[in-house]
Amino acid sequence: MSASEFRLPRGAILFTRDGFQYEFREDLGEAHHGLRLLLARRRTVDGNIRGKVLLKAVGVPKLMELPRIKRARAKLEEQVHLATYLDHPGILRVHGLHKAEGGWYVITEHPSGHSIGDLLTLAGECGRRFSPLFTLHVGARVAAALAHAHDATDGQGRSLHIVHRALDVEHLVVGWNGDVRISDFGLALSDLPGRVSSTVRWPQGGAFYSSLEMLLTGCVDARSDLFALGNVLLELATGRNILDAPDALTEEVKDALSARQRVRVRRAVKRARLAGSAPQVADAIWRAATYTQADLEALTEGLPQGLGLVLRKLLQPRPDARYQTARELATDLRRWLGEGDAYGQEEAAAELHGMAKRAHEVLMELCMRRPRGLQASQDAVSTN
Repeated sequence: MSASEFRLPRGAILFTRDGFQYEFREDLGEAHHGLRLLLARRRTVDGNIRGKVLLKAVGVPKLMELPRIKRARAKLEEQVHLATYLDHPGILRVHGLHKAEGGWYVITEHPSGHSIGDLLTLAGECGRRFSPLFTLHVGARVAAALAHAHDATDGQGRSLHIVHRALDVEHLVVGWNGDVRISDFGLALSDLPGRVSSTVRWPQGGAFYSSLEMLLTGCVDARSDLFALGNVLLELATGRNILDAPDALTEEVKDALSARQRVRVRRAVKRARLAGSAPQVADAIWRAATYTQADLEALTEGLPQGLGLVLRKLLQPRPDARYQTARELATDLRRWLGEGDAYGQEEAAAELHGMAKRAHEVLMELCMRRPRGLQASQDAVSTN
């Protein structure tokens, strides 16, 4: 579903719900399972603006699209149902599902900050990195939110075994106030009754943040989310990604794998190709199967002891060698942060503002415009 299919001009009213009109602003592209991600603005019936929301949407199916659209709609209903168990300040809220004549829409909270991906761009403009304490702060906040999700139970107290599966730099948002939140559990694995099962065992988010088990088999658990978080934190701290090292993938390194391991990797590469993945994903799969403890040591060299220890444990290829729970990880990260006394949300906000100011100064010196998404002054950022 796209705005062009609906022939919607910017400003068109998509639907009215609970006294608010939802006004179309921008088509942000495909999300997953045939869903479109739209940016909309809420207005009262008398025209007052009440902030922005994100809409996951699927339109009215054509006959040939009926099975795919039915599946997409089932995923929307599943996401709303799952969101009832994910009430945590570190997780973006899902407001509900609206079924209109022109399509179905899941209404989700619009983040007021920027993704980690945007922050990496910001740091790149400055030629700097965020501090190790900032990285630990982000990790501690995300770990606490993941602990809530991983430990969630249904009404009878049975574990839902939720795994986000798509944790990457685009699904973690840092606000200008230093808060950190996870977005989009729409691709999550869970034991939610009646959930739509995945038919393809393939990374649901960015392949370069996926664990070895996800890349090779698609069989994951909560520890796979912890690997993904570790890779995000490594990139935030060093600018490097454990799975993005094409120069290290020599034939000698590949041949060091056993014959059985090489067959396993080639099968995973073939599945990736059949799934339409970018050619570079094959390198990520080979790298996941071949990186060593020495590689981890080299990537984290020079980092403070606490951050280095945490990252090396998170990025172990074998799940049983990593942190076993997000709660355990959160406890360690809080300890290295001095339980928030040494560095907390206020200090993170100050560092973020300082980085934005420096990036603005650098770009002004170069007579350049800021990258899209970072154009507004941090003091003017709002959801209106």
